[in-house]
Amino acid sequence: MFKHLLVTLDGSPRAEAVIPHSIGVARSMGAEITLLRVVEAVGADWSERGALGKSQVDATLGTAFGEQAGDYLGRVALQIRQSGVKVRTLVRQGVPARQIVATAADIEADAIAMATHSRRGINRLMFGSVAEEVLHSSSVPVLLVRAG
Repeated sequence: MFKHLLVTLDGSPRAEAVIPHSIGVARSMGAEITLLRVVEAVGADWSERGALGKSQVDATLGTAFGEQAGDYLGRVALQIRQSGVKVRTLVRQGVPARQIVATAADIEADAIAMATHSRRGINRLMFGSVAEEVLHSSSVPVLLVRAG
């Protein structure tokens, strides 16, 4: 039984496909939802290899991106609250899959819910699969919803 569900969103309509499913799970189990948006700074991967310092990545990210992400999550949270489900929001920065798994542990989520963009072929090779990485590295169950 889930009491706390971490729902990840990237700001795209495709990612939002997970919202109705998450509301259904939360309602049926009396769970609360935490919405997470991970903002990835330009050069974040380079920072981990030492090519850019953390302060340079933070400066690249700036506060506007974090504010936009927070505003977006606030709008989504309002819709979820109107359905009678308790919801919180979090914005983190970094490598998405790593931040999702770390956040699930930090907030003691019972499960992670996210949409998969269903990339295939060259797109999957170029952009990777955050969902697949989360699925393989998470210690809690992961609910994947196919977008589209």
